[in-house]
Amino acid sequence: MERYFVGIDLHKEFFVAVAQDSKGNQLFKERYDCTKEAVAELVEKFANPPVVVVEAGGNWMWFVRLLEQYKCSIQLAHPFRVKAIASARIKTDSIDAKTLCDLLRGDLIPQSYIASNETLDNRELARCRIALVHDQTMTKNRVSAIMRKDNFRFKGDMFGVKGRKWLSEQQVSVTKREVINWYLGRLDDLKTTIAGVDQAMKQRSSSLPEVKLLQSIPGIGITTAFLLVSEIGTVKRFPNAKKFTSYFGMVPRLSQSGNHAYYGRITKLGNPYIRWALVQTAHRVVRIDKKHKAFVERLALKHGKKKAIVALARKLGTIVYWVLKTETPYQRGGLMVYPDIIPESQPTG
Repeated sequence: MERYFVGIDLHKEFFVAVAQDSKGNQLFKERYDCTKEAVAELVEKFANPPVVVVEAGGNWMWFVRLLEQYKCSIQLAHPFRVKAIASARIKTDSIDAKTLCDLLRGDLIPQSYIASNETLDNRELARCRIALVHDQTMTKNRVSAIMRKDNFRFKGDMFGVKGRKWLSEQQVSVTKREVINWYLGRLDDLKTTIAGVDQAMKQRSSSLPEVKLLQSIPGIGITTAFLLVSEIGTVKRFPNAKKFTSYFGMVPRLSQSGNHAYYGRITKLGNPYIRWALVQTAHRVVRIDKKHKAFVERLALKHGKKKAIVALARKLGTIVYWVLKTETPYQRGGLMVYPDIIPESQPTG
């Protein structure tokens, strides 16, 4: 049975397809609108379902799911690694699609993980909460900025019960009072919405045993655990803890020449949500766990607090990997229990 290969350069409004047979002969090059009908038209050009490669971007989900319905074999290309393998001075949509097709036919596609629909939905929910909390923080900062303009300062939580009462008693202009009230109303709406998202996350977590496992790690609650599980998908796709921490950019940059290796700051390449969640967890855990607090304090003396926190975040990432890999709750015991944890003398950040 003849095999067909299709490289797709996918955009928001259209996509370009380049098709080849198993010998590398180009069958056609076409541009289509991003519609279900166009995808059906593409697949119907072949006697049997083709092998298709699409570069991972912001809108690959609908395209891949639709191709799955037509029984196509699909590979999701890692954008950075593809760029490293095949870069061209001249860049067009057609050249990009042909390059993907050539790599696909040669079995050279660096693949990205294709998450399930359930995992993708969970990611949307977790990322929604991050965005809402960000909006909440921004709104609070705007109110604080207005009060500082008149040199009003409140010691404590300005948006708690006492803080709200204090806000209502301060003498500000009529316009500022209206603006503050609008912001406070938005905070109330955000608080209600975030509570609804938290409830939805709690319900979905009941069917995810990995969430309960991660909650055994100090500093990780149900919200952070749900975020990590949804962003990771399955930990089995990572052969070791180093590959896992590399996935969210917690490994140092490496420049090697001869027998000399130079390590720099962390790469920050990869999933930013996991990296952010682990750094936030590191800040929390130093306040509640004496062992991890001592770890940060020792490193901070030599490398500074920021790098020490990043080192702890990577250490927590390794613990997350082994907890999910072994499917067992967190065990206190440090380096002897969890291999691959970075030495205390080599922080990254």
